[in-house]
Amino acid sequence: MNLEKLISKGYFPKELPPPFNTELLGNKVNAIINHFNSFDTKTKNKYRETHNVFFSTPKVGLSRRILGIPNPIHQIELSDIIIKNWTSIEKIFSESKISSSKPIEDDSNDRALKTICEFGEFREKCFEISFNKSFELKTDISKYYPTIYTHSIPWALHTKKVAKKKRFDFTLLGNLIDKAIRSGQSGQTKGIPIGPDTSRVISEILGCTFDKFLSDKFSIKGYRFVDDCYFYFSSYSDAEKLFKYFQSILTDFSLDINEEKTCIKQLPYPFETAWVIALSNFRIRTNKKGQRTDLKNYISLAFEMLVTYPKDSIMKFTIRKLYYSKIYKENWTLFESLILKIGISEPVTLPHILRILLTYKKWVNKNRLKEFVNEIIRQHIYKGHHYEVSWALWIAHSFSIKINKPLAQQILDSKDVISIIIALDLKSRGLIVDTIDLSEILIEINIDSLITEWWLLVYESVKKGWIIPADRNLIEKSEYFKKLKDENIEFYDNTRQIEKITFEKEKEYLKKNQEERAEYKFIVIEYN
Repeated sequence: MNLEKLISKGYFPKELPPPFNTELLGNKVNAIINHFNSFDTKTKNKYRETHNVFFSTPKVGLSRRILGIPNPIHQIELSDIIIKNWTSIEKIFSESKISSSKPIEDDSNDRALKTICEFGEFREKCFEISFNKSFELKTDISKYYPTIYTHSIPWALHTKKVAKKKRFDFTLLGNLIDKAIRSGQSGQTKGIPIGPDTSRVISEILGCTFDKFLSDKFSIKGYRFVDDCYFYFSSYSDAEKLFKYFQSILTDFSLDINEEKTCIKQLPYPFETAWVIALSNFRIRTNKKGQRTDLKNYISLAFEMLVTYPKDSIMKFTIRKLYYSKIYKENWTLFESLILKIGISEPVTLPHILRILLTYKKWVNKNRLKEFVNEIIRQHIYKGHHYEVSWALWIAHSFSIKINKPLAQQILDSKDVISIIIALDLKSRGLIVDTIDLSEILIEINIDSLITEWWLLVYESVKKGWIIPADRNLIEKSEYFKKLKDENIEFYDNTRQIEKITFEKEKEYLKKNQEERAEYKFIVIEYN
């Protein structure tokens, strides 16, 4: 693991549309650090605190998750601290015998880091180790990332006693991490940003500390994945004892148990929900007529299950299975209607829908797709649902669909930085009319905005010439961002796109279908 990769692949949240990336920044990160280190104290103090860009994403049902995109000034600082101390951090991870979520380098290059196990593997490990235990304690931490107290990071690394005694000792790793996080979120001590891989590292430092406390007092049978814990016991009272102790540990770190997700169950209990079994066992036939019938029945079954299990990630599961069905042209209109229905009901599936649409691009009905895009934007723009609006706009970009002026105006007048950037790109391509009013954006375009939650919009829109600010030398007047511009660093590249589905040869395809049971046996449920 190196700093270049952590910045290139582990900075922006994976939930953003594909044009948003930090690869150019990663390539030049050492030059940026050297430049910042050359500043005198007065200049550095201008950048003492910055703000995150916020990005609201759907979870399941009505619940939301707020992701954070830190300013590069402090994200680079934090990443550099972690890389320089990676050996010490890995030692902390190695001391836990129950963690299934230790961060390791992602060799696939999708991200900088990945967990040592997937969630499905974690569930299977729990199933296997619990063979002789009658009771299962399942619990997690309530709103884990948003409620982490940054001062508790040095508590975990150095003990609470030492950390409180040496609060201003910046030879301590915990204090360095604490300060870098706070500086990147305008001094706030509550929460760490959801999205960057650095937050995975920090959450796991805390998690492995909790593991050690538990293991020192109990003989643990079970595992933890980020904040999801599954432990197994011979008696209810043993489960209750561990739970109460775990609760006291979290309280000591200013965290809370998620009572809604906490339960102690006794055998016999089901290992998997009915919908996972039903949908993973469903087979879509490969002949034309059978495929048509099965597609309708499969989606209908998924919607029925969604009504019964509204808090589960059913539609993401459902649409990913459709990757392995090669659709006949005669069935496309029906199939298109079905996947667009999924998108309307569960917009978290929009990236998967786009991938399918790109795969069958020559068959896509652009008039219907335009109505779909407009409907998604209409339903979500006034709610501040950034994920839904931005992905709908990226679908419009991908298929050269025009956005009507009233809808475009709502987007540009919103506080949704990610969607506004895509909308400005659409405007530059003639997909939004030139006469659109940019006055609301222009209010925010000034040099001070480069360290606020507007930093990404200001830098990208001015550098690309999409916005002409009153001060045309705005970026040049910022010692830090001028260097980024001089290095030709950008964070938005509209040539990047989701990969199309690659269909296997028939033999490999059939083999893949057989392996689906294993792949989907335990559905991946995203953590807080």
